[in-house]
Amino acid sequence: MDYFVAYHAADQKWAEWIGECLQESGHTFELQSYDYWARSSMILEMFAVSAIADATIAVLSPDFLAENLDRPEWQAACAQDPTATLGILIPVRVRECDVEMALPGVEYIDLVGLAEDPAESLRKGLAMRPSPGSAPSN
Repeated sequence: MDYFVAYHAADQKWAEWIGECLQESGHTFELQSYDYWARSSMILEMFAVSAIADATIAVLSPDFLAENLDRPEWQAACAQDPTATLGILIPVRVRECDVEMALPGVEYIDLVGLAEDPAESLRKGLAMRPSPGSAPSN
């Protein structure tokens, strides 16, 4: 699987939109809303999926930064790619929030206040990172 999309419930529409963009580009992905809502051990399953996904997209917002930084699926990707430069962790800011305060030095794709099409910005941001599965292992 190419991508696991981690997000806060308040950003589900953004996460689903990102999933649609990934699908249109021919990528495979999993989202909590599509794949885990009916399962019994959601947190453990999300951690397992994030471990086998080539990359984790973190949908950044004030809600995500306030509540999700200690979640195992986020920490697994962050531990492997703490500055988000290897293509394992791909933060995507979808709402105004202070990323630098919560995640100093982390590179992210910014979709806030764009003059151009957000889908184009997302595609460009993803294209500038190593392809899923091609990042060197530690």
